[in-house]
Amino acid sequence: MTPKLVIVADLGLLKAYRLERTPRGTPRLVDLATIRLEEAHHRIVEQVRDLAGQRGAPTNTAWGAPVTDDHNFRLELKRRLLRKIAGHIQHLASEEDPDALWLVVPEEIHHALLEELASPVRSRVEKVVPRDLVKAPKRDLIEVLCKEEAGDMETAMPRATGKSTRNVR
Repeated sequence: MTPKLVIVADLGLLKAYRLERTPRGTPRLVDLATIRLEEAHHRIVEQVRDLAGQRGAPTNTAWGAPVTDDHNFRLELKRRLLRKIAGHIQHLASEEDPDALWLVVPEEIHHALLEELASPVRSRVEKVVPRDLVKAPKRDLIEVLCKEEAGDMETAMPRATGKSTRNVR
């Protein structure tokens, strides 16, 4: 197994590892980077202000309610975070120059993240694991990655069943 760059991310945190084998053949993850995206951890009320710099409009019915609704603010924030994550992945891929890249990201964002990646990096993506494992311990992450790799090996090499594959009439 050649060393692979493994990116584990969600909208607030990105962790980069190199998956390699020890001399005895056991897999191990080498920490490369941990990037926390601060924008994902702020509340919308902290980010949205009116022109006077006020956070909310004090009214009788909705005390402290924002002056405006979050008109697609959440979608725009998600799009910006995905762009930042894609930028970090591209930077890590250019630094490490891996043969293969594995992404472990939640199912809700993996298609959008792949679209944000530049085509040279996207072509290196070998496997996408649609799971949220950012806060999982390394042991669990290695287990999931080894299962994924074993699944790839099974699809690449069909099992010998002892039966002929010819059509016999």
